[in-house]
Amino acid sequence: MSPPYRLYSAKGGGSMIVEVAFTLAGLPFECHDVEWAQVGPESAVLAPLNPLGQIPTVVLPDGSVLTESAAIVLHAAEHAPAAELAPRPGDPRRAAFLRWLVFLNAAVYPTFTYGDDPLRWVEGDEPSAARLRRSTDAHREKLLTWLDREVVREPWFLGERFSALDVYLWTISLWRPGRAWFAEHAPRLHAIALAAEALPAVAAVHARNRS
Repeated sequence: MSPPYRLYSAKGGGSMIVEVAFTLAGLPFECHDVEWAQVGPESAVLAPLNPLGQIPTVVLPDGSVLTESAAIVLHAAEHAPAAELAPRPGDPRRAAFLRWLVFLNAAVYPTFTYGDDPLRWVEGDEPSAARLRRSTDAHREKLLTWLDREVVREPWFLGERFSALDVYLWTISLWRPGRAWFAEHAPRLHAIALAAEALPAVAAVHARNRS
């Protein structure tokens, strides 16, 4: 039997997306939680595996390392197609799935990367850090409002078909600007997040990350 996937995670972080994906895919994995204070390029745990020191970081059964949540989700989808984490090649929804998967990772997620710890990027300049936090928060809200208008079907982002996009939206809805903002300004995304949260696999991951 192959060894399990080793997922380096942090409570409440983007690693929850991979936890849900692996659970739905039925892939054997172990979570190795890292304290948030130990996340980053100086991390003694993460840096030897991932120079950015980010979570999620995954060690595959063959010992190789896989980073970036989108890449990990696509890997899980390829190894467990029955889980339907992603539309398969040839599915007419595949292009939309890939577009919005990359959008969430390349456009939305960096607003947290730079806004969560803004002092890191402006050499201790607190006024500039405050401006960076405000500007990245405002940009995220603009992106999410726009994304909400792209939801034209229900109950999931791609319509009747659940996908990993819905797990991303659930996770992001737990972060700034928060559920109340989503309910008022992005009601379609809010409904998707609540529907995803009701799934047993998502609920279990949510509970573990709150413990």
